[in-house]
Amino acid sequence: MGKKFLAILLLTLIVTISFAAYPTGPIKVVVPYAAGGASDVQVRIIGKYVKQLFGWDFAVVNITGGGGSTGAREVLKAKPDGYTVLWYHQSIFSNFHVGTAEFNYYDFTPVCIATRGNRVVIARPDSPWKDLKDAIEDAKKNPGKIRLGAEIGATSHFQVIPMQLAANNGFIITASPGGDMDRITKILGGHMDLSPVALSAAVPFLKSGELKALAVLSPERDPFLPDVPTAKELGLEELVFTQDQIFLMPKGTPQEIVKTFADAIKRVIQFKDCVDELAEKAFAIPFYLDGEEMLKFLKWEDERFDRFARAAGLKK
Repeated sequence: MGKKFLAILLLTLIVTISFAAYPTGPIKVVVPYAAGGASDVQVRIIGKYVKQLFGWDFAVVNITGGGGSTGAREVLKAKPDGYTVLWYHQSIFSNFHVGTAEFNYYDFTPVCIATRGNRVVIARPDSPWKDLKDAIEDAKKNPGKIRLGAEIGATSHFQVIPMQLAANNGFIITASPGGDMDRITKILGGHMDLSPVALSAAVPFLKSGELKALAVLSPERDPFLPDVPTAKELGLEELVFTQDQIFLMPKGTPQEIVKTFADAIKRVIQFKDCVDELAEKAFAIPFYLDGEEMLKFLKWEDERFDRFARAAGLKK
């Protein structure tokens, strides 16, 4: 009995020490998109201050393909030891609900949501609409004439679904396989009329006057575009979409490790230098959620994407 007790005590002590020591080496952070994009820039900024405040090393690895699902699979099958982490956003929902990916957020261990970036609906400055409501009314009156751009099956596709429904299917949905910059280029070139894109991608063109903003898709006005109305203000209650970046670990990662990591991220994104750099370089703000509050938010988002996918006939 005494030996068995001592063995259990020793094992408990070893496990406790290993958790307390975490991390003892670099943490591989998988960004499932190309280097230089909004997701990549944000996590590298966070990694810089994780190193400064805690001495941890983030080894950022970009694994592209499948709308983010290729990189996500690398983390899905990784050892659940806290040393492989996924940095993802709402694409996890769109990929699942259109069948691009066979997994959803609950197939990982969600750690925390860290930052929020906004989406903005853009058009050329010579377009006749003062805001998104005008564009929708125009599409209703002139069906089949206004080209609304989206990457089919991606988050931008989900963002145009409520617009198309509000316009009684009056827009022409114009496919764009190349992401935000592809749609921006097509709008500038007159091959597309309007589209939702990441604020970080649109800002240089908004500042230069080459594009104008018709609405932001956040619940409240964006601090970087305070004069632009939200879609919700314009009466489009369902048109609320943000880009919220979440850290996910493989299923089965011990909660002690999850908490250690989440607590560090919470401190980092409250650090003024980090907040300022996120704003300056990525037009992102801290948006921290963990625990039950995070899980409730993820469930709400997942249910919305499911509803929109069904409304658009993307799934049965």
